[in-house]
Amino acid sequence: MTQHTTLILPFSQIRAKDLPLVGGKGANLGEMTHAGFPIPPGFCLTTIAFQQFMAACPDADEIYRLLDAVTPSDVEAVRRIGQQVRQTLLAVPVPPVVATAVGQQWQQLGTNRAYAVRSSATAEDLPDASFAGQQDTYLNVIGEAALLDAIRRCWVSLFTDRAILYRSQNHFPHREVQLSVVVQQMVMAEKSGILFTADPLTGHRHTLTIDASFGLGEALVSGLVSPDSYRVDKRAQTIIARQIADKQVAIFPEKEGGVRQEPLDPPRRNETVLSDAQILALAEMGGRIEAHYGTPQDIEWAITGGEIYLLQARPITSLYPIDGLQSPDATLRIYFSIGHQQNMTRAMPPLSLSNFPLLIPIGRGRSRFENAYIRFSGGRLFVDLTTLLRHPLLRRVAFGVTSQFDALGPETLRAAMQRPEFQGKRRAHLSLPALKFVAGFMRQALSALWRQDLTGFVARTNALIDRFLEETARQLKTHPAGKAQIEAVLTQMAAIFPFFMNWVPQALAGEMAKRLLTRLACKWLEPDEVEALTLGLPGNVVTEMNLAVGDLADLARQSPQLAAWFEQLGDDGRSWLEQAAQLEGSAPFMAAWEAFIEKYGARGQAEIDIMMPRWSEEPLPVLQVIAGALRQEAGSHRIQHHKLVQAREAAVARLLATAGRGLLGGLRRRLFRRLVHVVTEVGGMREHHKLVAVRFLQGVKEILLQNAAALAAAGKLARPDDIWFLTWEEAVAIWEEDGERVTAVIPQRRADLARYQKLTPPLVITSDGETPAVQYHVDDAPPGALLGNPVSPGVVEGVVRVVRDPNTETLNPGEILVAPFTDPGWTPLFINAAGLIMEVGGSLTHGSVVAREYGIPAVVGVRGATKTLQTGQRVRVDGSRGVIEIL
Repeated sequence: MTQHTTLILPFSQIRAKDLPLVGGKGANLGEMTHAGFPIPPGFCLTTIAFQQFMAACPDADEIYRLLDAVTPSDVEAVRRIGQQVRQTLLAVPVPPVVATAVGQQWQQLGTNRAYAVRSSATAEDLPDASFAGQQDTYLNVIGEAALLDAIRRCWVSLFTDRAILYRSQNHFPHREVQLSVVVQQMVMAEKSGILFTADPLTGHRHTLTIDASFGLGEALVSGLVSPDSYRVDKRAQTIIARQIADKQVAIFPEKEGGVRQEPLDPPRRNETVLSDAQILALAEMGGRIEAHYGTPQDIEWAITGGEIYLLQARPITSLYPIDGLQSPDATLRIYFSIGHQQNMTRAMPPLSLSNFPLLIPIGRGRSRFENAYIRFSGGRLFVDLTTLLRHPLLRRVAFGVTSQFDALGPETLRAAMQRPEFQGKRRAHLSLPALKFVAGFMRQALSALWRQDLTGFVARTNALIDRFLEETARQLKTHPAGKAQIEAVLTQMAAIFPFFMNWVPQALAGEMAKRLLTRLACKWLEPDEVEALTLGLPGNVVTEMNLAVGDLADLARQSPQLAAWFEQLGDDGRSWLEQAAQLEGSAPFMAAWEAFIEKYGARGQAEIDIMMPRWSEEPLPVLQVIAGALRQEAGSHRIQHHKLVQAREAAVARLLATAGRGLLGGLRRRLFRRLVHVVTEVGGMREHHKLVAVRFLQGVKEILLQNAAALAAAGKLARPDDIWFLTWEEAVAIWEEDGERVTAVIPQRRADLARYQKLTPPLVITSDGETPAVQYHVDDAPPGALLGNPVSPGVVEGVVRVVRDPNTETLNPGEILVAPFTDPGWTPLFINAAGLIMEVGGSLTHGSVVAREYGIPAVVGVRGATKTLQTGQRVRVDGSRGVIEIL
């Protein structure tokens, strides 16, 4: 290429591979031009031209140094530095060689034409970022001097306050984001607008939406006008909805250059912008563009003289991906988020995701790595509830179960079921093996509820679990690292679910007994007494873990040196422990610490993700909680628990006394004694299966890391932690392959995981990508209050602390915890919490249960709470009504 061709590229010479030179917008315009779409002609000044412009600025290095020092929280510094940078660059002339190249292209395209000048950043319109609209656009530019000035201003707009902040917040290095400039023949639009090839609000992939207004699209993009809105069913190519707006103004081009804003005459304000033919023509063209790129697109268009022109296209970055949720039979499928059920909505790498089909045999396909009901998309797990929802009886089970994990679950499922594609389908039937399993399981659960003597059942189960895990670890260690050991792990995984059946029916009986007991007791007890019936239960592994953390704090108090050392807790928990062991009087604490880690070291934040660090690997989160507990009264955790036990025992005694009166009193007393027996003996076992799973996975993780080290040494993996980005099927196959085919996908999977972490997974999503929106409603809620699901009664006022990562953040005593979710890895934070606000969850999810155990008000399912609330704000949490008032 000559120097001029590297500085300037016409659309006809640009392809997707040229993105580093012409940015996202420029690459898309080149691609669409090559594909034959009606793109007004133009050219791009490449990033090389931008580099030459920056090189012509003697203060460029100082500019980048100032920008690198910017922090997103210091908005005033962003304004001050941004203004300084822009003033400096506007004084820099366009380099002569660039000006000459622009002049040649301008003459070729037409000196009597008007042009639109837009930015095209190299990080713009990528799947995981949207820089669109952050730089300036210049319309109806006429003349060479005006064109060069617009190009320079476009370059300088890379440093608007908004663009600087966006890059800082999303960790895009300022020096690495280069700017191309798009120069395109101006379409003197009579009508213009935006087309989304998927509904950006609901995510529905078969619904296309068009916004349209009169004149240039700038009025719509800048929010000056409310546009007409049209919705089209892409499959049938039919218009399914239209909304005609009151379009008060429009923007039109001036003859001498520039644009003007003009009020519309009253009759025209309420005219439809597009005819039906134009709507369908735009929809057809949008479908072709989406098919070309293979992903839903956000398209800007214009119409003049009856002709449609496309001005740009970019991916819709806000849609939740449905790559793994396609329907296997072309019917509409409805999926529920397992992350919401597990109270853990982080994205997970492929190996963690592929654990679940192996652990859950129900729905297993021909391959042990497949499961008909478990699907992955966007780094999250979803369960296909379609079969249950199509059955009149089983859908009630689905509604009942999902309501325990999110109060809006049933209503959201019903909203998805209203889709015409779901209506009228034949009733689904469970397979005979599934029916046999359910029947056998329920027979065991009912026997445990009404007949089985459950005295000492938890202790026997705990001993059984310890023996099982010890024997499993012994068997796995008999194999050396390699394919045989990986196969042995897979064999042991298949044994986990059947092992759960040793106590899960009894645990279900405990939950059934709780529900029956609290429902029937309402006639004889006050509401707070009914609540007390299920608190302070023995055998709950989460409660026992919390009490053990408090006991560790009490032991630390016995050594003044150790208690003082907790004030010096840094960011390296292991190193801190090594030095703590040398302190006088620390031996009792260290012995108890070792016992705690032996029992609970497999736990941690997001513990269903095998890649995440466990407390045995990173003890800092627990140490931080102990440090906080040292600021509370000694033994307060035991006192609180004892109060719950006393309240429960008192409520049981009063229930038996009051319900035992009258003609049928003897029968009622017998019924309640049975229910109390079941609740007391097995009502705390709901977390046992999860503790077994995470303890098992801790051993699996150790084996995987050994195998990963061997694979890296053999050159089959670039580095050991690449193992998390394989599936289990690939972890088996890689031992017999050269590794290149498998490992070639790892860099993209790493990038995908980083992108998925920024997405918010939906509670319910269909195979068409639709995410039904259902809201909480409280009649007398104050204006501006946040609403959610009340799961632990009481009212508290206090300061909130937003915690997203309990591994690096802690909670001060008396603060209200605001979290995206909680799982057992978060439990120690509850020792200091005065209240709980959580983005996901229902009455039986982890945070809700622990909040009730601790007697703190809690509201869960508060969508967007970690973004709306800020650390330090004072709020009132009403855990009885589900209302959070910002004070």
